[in-house]
Amino acid sequence: MKVAIVSYIYDPQAGGGAVRSARMLAQGLADRGDAVVVITTARERRLRVEREGDVTVYSFLPWNLYWVGDKDEQPMWKRVPWQLLDVWNPHAYRVVRGILRRERPDIVHVNKLRGLSPSVWAAARAEGIPIVHTCRDYELFSPLGTLEGRVGAWAERGVWFMRPYSSLRARLSRAVAAAVAPSRYTLDAHLRRGFFPRATSRVIPNSHGLTLEALERVRGASRVSDGPEVRLLYLGRLEKAKGVDLLCEAVAACADRCPNLRLDVAGWGTLEDALRRRYDGHPRIAFHGAVFGEAKARLLAECDAMVVPSVYPEIFGIVVVEAYAFGKPVIAAASGGLPELVAPGETGWLVPPGDARGLAEVIGRIADEPALARRMVPACFEAARRYALERVAEEYRALYQAVLEGRGGENAH
Repeated sequence: MKVAIVSYIYDPQAGGGAVRSARMLAQGLADRGDAVVVITTARERRLRVEREGDVTVYSFLPWNLYWVGDKDEQPMWKRVPWQLLDVWNPHAYRVVRGILRRERPDIVHVNKLRGLSPSVWAAARAEGIPIVHTCRDYELFSPLGTLEGRVGAWAERGVWFMRPYSSLRARLSRAVAAAVAPSRYTLDAHLRRGFFPRATSRVIPNSHGLTLEALERVRGASRVSDGPEVRLLYLGRLEKAKGVDLLCEAVAACADRCPNLRLDVAGWGTLEDALRRRYDGHPRIAFHGAVFGEAKARLLAECDAMVVPSVYPEIFGIVVVEAYAFGKPVIAAASGGLPELVAPGETGWLVPPGDARGLAEVIGRIADEPALARRMVPACFEAARRYALERVAEEYRALYQAVLEGRGGENAH
């Protein structure tokens, strides 16, 4: 089978969980022997073709005011017309259709449209190629792609002046044959807004990126601490919506009565400077900046529990399954798709989103009795198997096959 994966960005250091998930899927399919072509954006205008292992990557800069990867640095006077051009980008349509005509994939799997626009659906449809679309964020009904801040709240409520943005995309989504989301929460959020009216739909989780064999190696090399120190890990963007400020506040509140507690904060974002200033020199909180590769794996291996305190609805929570891959339980906010991942009392704890006091209570309990977290290690390793790379790739491959055979698979709604 030949699959064209469309992702707004493909560089793992330029994007977040959505980009990592698209990359891992491409690699998982290639590992199974499928031919994989990636279509993505770049800062360079001309069309480039490169090989990354067994994956062919086409990249280009769609005509617009700036590259999508630079969106966070742009002034508002540029962002508004950029969004208008991103409704249906004719340049992206021509380039993507040309690539599809050249490669002739069996399936076009769109992961994120931002920067390419819904014209990529039209390009695939014009070439007669079935489309699978995975909702990796809220970009189809929120200009930010998230439900953060004032604009995100307007998008979530569907206020009247946001409706043209989503209704046009919902109409164009009729071209999609199968709609996927990594959580039922996310899938339902799109279906009830009228997206994908002609598509079958299914929940397929994201992968942590490890194969079953690699998971066994990690498990075999793991060592469960029996010492008094309890190390918590936050891994992600340092933004208000992620609740990292509440987490630091909760740990600081526990610090006096829990001298064995430590929080490692890894990531970057707009709150980084403020958090570093406020907690500089704090004996229980350490900042590591952005981490990748071995540095990230080391923090995961050394922690006792991961904390995901998001105050806005998460699409999935890839850091949760990454923690499971290292046998670590998770303290998570009951937000968005997160409750679908955490089994309270078995693989972690759920707390109300935005509740610093509730978060502090759970943290204090673990600090008082570290065995609470360490008893969950076997269940976390077992849970990680559900998100193994080959299992997620096989679920997608089965869906592709069903779409090609006209069956579409079982609807999730």
